[in-house]
Amino acid sequence: MFIEKILAVAVGGGIGAALRYIITCIANLHGGITFPYGTVLVNVVGSFTIGLLMMYFQSRLELSPLIKLFIITGILGGFTTFSTFNMELLTFIRASQAGLALLYGGLNIIGAFICCWLGIVAGELLW
Repeated sequence: MFIEKILAVAVGGGIGAALRYIITCIANLHGGITFPYGTVLVNVVGSFTIGLLMMYFQSRLELSPLIKLFIITGILGGFTTFSTFNMELLTFIRASQAGLALLYGGLNIIGAFICCWLGIVAGELLW
């Protein structure tokens, strides 16, 4: 069963990554190089879709967990990890865990930003 789960995520992730690439290419043809609205588009669409599907899967318990892994973790995970971040952050908020929500949000937004900056600095020093 573990191999089936990995395959569901891998195949879905490939589909999501390909969709993201296609949208980015189309956006770049229409001014997306000046402002990366392709990224904004996939993040917004992915976040809406993961929220919608989170509610759908909660109401359809009879569906196989493989379907959820394929769509949520696979396709949407490959399409955008930002959607997963939003779902997890909203899970903390809906559970009235404001402290964990602030910690999680801060680590992801500020921590990831700082790490990206540090990666750029390290890359500039190395290459």
